[in-house]
Amino acid sequence: MSLAFSTMAALRFGTGLRPGEAPPASVEELLAQLPAGRRETLLFPHGGLGAARRRIVEAADKQDALKRANKTADEATKRVNRKRLMVEINTHLSEDEHARFMQAVLSPNGFNERLATFWLNHFSVSSVKAQFMRLLVPVYEAEAIRPNIGGRFADLVKAAVLHPAMLIYLDQVKSFGPNSPQGLKRKLGLNENLGRELLELHTLGAGSGYSQADVRNAAFVLTGMTIDRRSYRARYAVKIAEPGARDVLGRTYGGRGRGLPDILALIEDLAAAPATRDHVCRKIAGHFLADTPPPEVVRAMTSAWEDEDGDLTAVYAAMLRHRKSWEDEGQKAKPPFDYIVSGLRALFATQEDLQDGGLAKHRTMAQAADRGAMEARATMPAAAGDLAMPTLRVNPLTVQAAARLGQPLWRPPSPAGFEDNFSTWIAGGPLADRIAWARLAAARLGGDRDPRDFLQAALRDAARQDTIDIVSRAPSRQMGLSLVLASPEFNRR
Repeated sequence: MSLAFSTMAALRFGTGLRPGEAPPASVEELLAQLPAGRRETLLFPHGGLGAARRRIVEAADKQDALKRANKTADEATKRVNRKRLMVEINTHLSEDEHARFMQAVLSPNGFNERLATFWLNHFSVSSVKAQFMRLLVPVYEAEAIRPNIGGRFADLVKAAVLHPAMLIYLDQVKSFGPNSPQGLKRKLGLNENLGRELLELHTLGAGSGYSQADVRNAAFVLTGMTIDRRSYRARYAVKIAEPGARDVLGRTYGGRGRGLPDILALIEDLAAAPATRDHVCRKIAGHFLADTPPPEVVRAMTSAWEDEDGDLTAVYAAMLRHRKSWEDEGQKAKPPFDYIVSGLRALFATQEDLQDGGLAKHRTMAQAADRGAMEARATMPAAAGDLAMPTLRVNPLTVQAAARLGQPLWRPPSPAGFEDNFSTWIAGGPLADRIAWARLAAARLGGDRDPRDFLQAALRDAARQDTIDIVSRAPSRQMGLSLVLASPEFNRR
């Protein structure tokens, strides 16, 4: 069947329908969400970017003070001191995780939110790579990804790849030019991780014709990029940069002097490569339209990329204006994050519903060491004279649910990010967990809604007749609401 434009705009290109919020009625309204999204005050990191940056500096100072104090402390005191700092850092991450869900659920700019999630997955980093990544990853999304998703692709690559979160995640901070002053002095060498993923994942794509020599030389060009361990900002350190010229895909970088301009030139050249625009446009269309997107749409997008110097808004516009982008609904499965967000939007979840611990009245504390144990309740030991630390409470409708459904927030399984194909997310295990989530969400937030009215509000003309019949015959109000959220139409785009 052919869906109304506004239904498809909300379900395929947005974060779902929300009561009282008019869905986009035109391509222009969808595109207008990009500048509107940039003007929004983000709900994460909590307190704003300035506060988040101050927390990073304060944590670095506390870590230094801890190291000094631990030189004369006994082992028990050392453990307590380390755990105290870890609890503080994890608490900030927990607050930011819940605020990130609030952002997606409450924002009226669903297309912008979808693009932010897509690009964060394309330039994946993980909050569990290192302790300070728990503070850096929310900042990374807010200051590197989101401000650049409507501009030139080359600028987005620079912002993401040269951000301290990426430099730590892909071990660039451990990469030394073997013949640099510091490399020779400390007997340290090259780490190829960032060079490899820059070519394979971020720009050209696997199998696009580059060689291992290109990967290695790209890694040599990238030497010098590191971070300041006091401020956790990126910096270029010439004393760890490999001297001399290096060739990547037939172009030479460096020479007599080596510096940041060589790295920026490398990124510009990779971003402009035909293989990059083919790879990235196919991936964007594959995210929104189908696992194997229509070739005509991809061609229109790559043409716009070439004509507009990689301007991403022009690329999105080419996709949205192609008639085939509005055909054959239901070709994509919603990943867990998108499924949860769209469900909470349909249920008109409020900011209070999305707080840490759901309806908990006290401020929550983050788990101790293993962020993977989302359901564990960890009580941290307190030093003598300290108040006992409260136990962890994670909202079962958002942060805890995403982990249970297989897509923990800001914790991708690899630099390639989470899978974005139909078969990964629509299968026996994940689907059973979605049904359990649907029941919980309906019980918590369903109220006295009539399931038939809820079905109409959540899916409009995307609801099939068999789903309408099943929901109408539900034995209870709560079961009817659950059936809407568990329906095939709601789980697909």
